[in-house]
Amino acid sequence: MTSPARKSLIPRRGWAALVAALALLLLAGGCEYEEAGRSSDGDKAAEAETKGSGEKAAEAETKGSGEKAGEARKRASRSRAATGPGKPDRIAAVIDGDTVELASLGRARLIGIDTPEVHGRQECYGREASAYLKRLLPPGTRVTYTWDVERRDRYGRALVYLFRGGEMVNAKLARGGYAVPLTIPPNVRHAERFRRLAAEARRAGRGLWSASTCAGDADLPVGGSSRSSGSSRSASSGSGSGGSRPSGSAAGGWSGSLDGDRDCDDFSTQAEAQSYYEAKGGPASDPDNLDADRDGVACEALP
Repeated sequence: MTSPARKSLIPRRGWAALVAALALLLLAGGCEYEEAGRSSDGDKAAEAETKGSGEKAAEAETKGSGEKAGEARKRASRSRAATGPGKPDRIAAVIDGDTVELASLGRARLIGIDTPEVHGRQECYGREASAYLKRLLPPGTRVTYTWDVERRDRYGRALVYLFRGGEMVNAKLARGGYAVPLTIPPNVRHAERFRRLAAEARRAGRGLWSASTCAGDADLPVGGSSRSSGSSRSASSGSGSGGSRPSGSAAGGWSGSLDGDRDCDDFSTQAEAQSYYEAKGGPASDPDNLDADRDGVACEALP
């Protein structure tokens, strides 16, 4: 027979075991919850880190693309500044002080200016002007050009404003005293600029404006004497070097104008040059110096 004290001892131990089991279960559950929490927090952190890295990578890529695009724009801008406005081309050859051969465009006349002659006859400062342009524009030089109203003269030469290194070559020649202004309507876009630059060169006594060279007479033959203190071409509006002359009538079979000054390059044939030469008084008088050897035949090198 069991005593009352013995009966009550078993239930108390059972409860203790139950409480211990419950405690173990709660502890295990708490650890799993904590582990789950840590796992969830880790996943969120990893997701945030991945998202942040992706955003940074996208931002860096966008920034890099923007920087590359900006650098490309800068390079293009520098390239444009290196040659100037207009259509690109390259120098094939320099013919004389105001005429060049372009690789794509062909023979081109620099309009708005006129340099002394070196072909067929030698004019004062012509060799210097031609040599200067050859130094400035050696074969292969990258250039650009723009037009005025007329694109070609009657000899088929392109009429251009030529640019190198962002500077207009026509203006550079006028500024340096290698050329006088030659304004022939309708190609007058930069006429005032050329007059201003030539006036500055004249005041400074540069190039052909110097009293020790040509005293401003761009028509003066080499070894000759100056006819005036200013170039007859600078006031002329009628050389075939930059546009069309007004028509008229004259003696000697010549039907064009006799105003201003002409070069052999302004004629298509020797017969045309001879007609003009005789109409202006040749062979007794040759104000345009078309008969270099004084044999009565003008521009003998022409066909």
